[in-house]
Amino acid sequence: MLKKLLLGLVSLIFIAVSSSAYAGHGKKEEPAEPENVAPEIGYYQISPDITTNVATLNPRDKIHYVRIKISLMLEDSRDSTIIADVEPLIKDAIVTILGSKEFGQVATNEAREKIRVECREKVTGILQEKFGKPLIIDLLFLSYMYQ
Repeated sequence: MLKKLLLGLVSLIFIAVSSSAYAGHGKKEEPAEPENVAPEIGYYQISPDITTNVATLNPRDKIHYVRIKISLMLEDSRDSTIIADVEPLIKDAIVTILGSKEFGQVATNEAREKIRVECREKVTGILQEKFGKPLIIDLLFLSYMYQ
């Protein structure tokens, strides 16, 4: 009889311990509220470099081209995935701008800066139209070659 009583007591203790451990295991912690993190400036590099011919008025003229490496300065580094989704539109806009220029319009430092500003305004307009905000601070030419 004592054995049965001890066995019953041990069983009861085992059940009590295991149920309390299980009860704590089943509780789900509520996720912490996301902290209001300030946006960090980030960069998104357009890849690969953009290479295109420039306009020629006379078909007998030598064919010239421009090759640029572009990086976009983002207002928030977390927007890089959004930019990746519209990268083809950005590339097309830049190729269109470059392809409309004649060699004399791309071959000086002043011309390069005008093209950079024109590209920045175009890309900002595309992003504003698609997302309701510009997303970028600036468009940077990391390299600019013409021939």
